Amino acid sequence: MDLPQFLYLAATVVFAVACRTFENRYVHKIGWLTLLTASYLGGYFLTGSHAAGACGIALWFMLPWVEIVGRVRKLRFPLKSEVKHRFPPSRELFPDLEQLSREIEDQGFERADDTGWKWSETDHFMRLFYHAEQRTQAAIALAQQEGFAFSYVSLTSRTKGSLIYTTTNYPFPPTMQFSPSHRMNRYAHAQSMEDLVANHADFLQSQVVEMSDLLSIDTEEMPAYIERDMSAQIDHNITVGLIELIGEGEFRYSWRGCFYLWFEVVKDMVRV
Repeated sequence: MDLPQFLYLAATVVFAVACRTFENRYVHKIGWLTLLTASYLGGYFLTGSHAAGACGIALWFMLPWVEIVGRVRKLRFPLKSEVKHRFPPSRELFPDLEQLSREIEDQGFERADDTGWKWSETDHFMRLFYHAEQRTQAAIALAQQEGFAFSYVSLTSRTKGSLIYTTTNYPFPPTMQFSPSHRMNRYAHAQSMEDLVANHADFLQSQVVEMSDLLSIDTEEMPAYIERDMSAQIDHNITVGLIELIGEGEFRYSWRGCFYLWFEVVKDMVRV
């Protein structure tokens, strides 16, 4: 690689990193595409081969597979998780909790309970809210794992026919399939709580769900509903072969499940 090629490659990388610092998702996409371009140029400049450049791009899509096989495949998860009262995390750990709570309450939701559960190496905290008129549950969640933490908000409406409709800004691809009765609407780029609530209303309308179809629930029963949702999801994924039972009360991802995880990650990378 000569000096002009090195400078051209360096400029491409700097531009890609700069684009990734912007909050605008379209600029993010430009940054991601530029990073792929830099990977191609790096392989091509070093070897003079277009095949090497293509391999440079392919490496980005193989990195998730290394993580899945090297770590996720070895994890063990409990079949049953108890959702129970939990004290909220510290302000240092979750500084946005109170602000998000106020935004949800401004949309007409009332605070119900602070709950949580432990799932393998991941500790989940969830603050629950309920909008009686809209018959909709809201949840602010924080997931912590080995020093890494992320939060998200979800809105859930349940019908009298046992169907579940959820809108969420969960930032990552799904880790398992949802049960056939659970319809998921991922809206990762919600601009505000008002935007998320409006998108959930549009989602219900697109599914031809009327207010009279929705189930009114007791706020004290919301943790039990969450437990049942998780159990139904686990049972479904055992049935379709994405996870497999190992020992007493535990499961792990099957090889089919590993390919499912990898495909979802790659699909999300392409979408982003």
